[in-house]
Formats: sequence, structure tokens, C-alpha cells
Amino acid sequence: MLEQGRKRKIDSECRGFKEQWNIDYFVTESNYKALCVICNDTIAVLKEYNIRRHYETKHSSQYCQFTEQLRKEKVDKLKYNLSSMQFIFKKKAIENKAATRASFHVAHLLAKKGKPFTDGELIKQCLNEVAKEMCPEKVDLFSAISLSANTVAHRVENIE
Repeated sequence: MLEQGRKRKIDSECRGFKEQWNIDYFVTESNYKALCVICNDTIAVLKEYNIRRHYETKHSSQYCQFTEQLRKEKVDKLKYNLSSMQFIFKKKAIENKAATRASFHVAHLLAKKGKPFTDGELIKQCLNEVAKEMCPEKVDLFSAISLSANTVAHRVENIE
């Protein structure tokens, strides 16, 4: 029995995601939580009751008539759509991090060579012109690099 005032830890209850829930309730596991592939809501506690309640209150009227094979196909399609959407966001996040790292590299070079921070804007224009000629499909990536004088100054301050 729990001592008074102490909360029980859900992790210690050995709750695990059951694959059958994919078909029964249209959920998949994401970061140790159940994720509804229909509405993309997260069900924080991996308990069948919580997952079933979500499905019954929000989706059962629309999907209860599906046969098991049709359910599998629908779940697979929804999971594919979800992973495609997640891939797009991950790709954009990776591109943003790369643009920030590139900005730090340029700021570091400008500081190391004792050049004015306003040269960052010239470097960005040069990069964009090169990208237009060499890889026009990547021009947006180069345009995302922030090299304004203020940004370069902040980057130099943050470089250790």
C-alpha cells in the first residue's frame, strides 16, 4: 500500500503498449504514450481503459462497422500518413539546426579574421548566388541562414 502523500509511479507498474490496440482502438505507440492515428491526440497513460475511452468517445461511431481486415488496412494507412507528416517536421527541424550551425561557423570565421559583422550579409548574398547556379533546389536552405550584423554579433558572443 502507498504511504500517504506519496504518488505512485506509473513507470513502475510495467505498463506496456499492446499491439492489438493498433487494430482495436486505432492507436500506435510514440514516446511511451499511445498516439491516436485518427486525430493525433496523445493518451498519456498506457492503460487500455484510457485508450478505449478515447476511441469510444471520439471515433467509435465512425469506425465501429469496419471488419478486422479493413481496420488493419485503415490503421496502416493512417500510420503511414502520420510518419510522413512527422518526417516533414523532422526534416525541417534538421534544416533549421543546420542553418543555425552554418551561421555560427560564418560568425566564428568573421571574428577570427577580424572582419566587420556586416560582412555576414555580403557572405549570405554570395552564398545565395552560388546556390542559384550550383543547386537551385537548395536556395531556400541558404536563404534560411541568418547572417545579419546583429545575429553575427550574438553568435560571436555565444561562441566559447
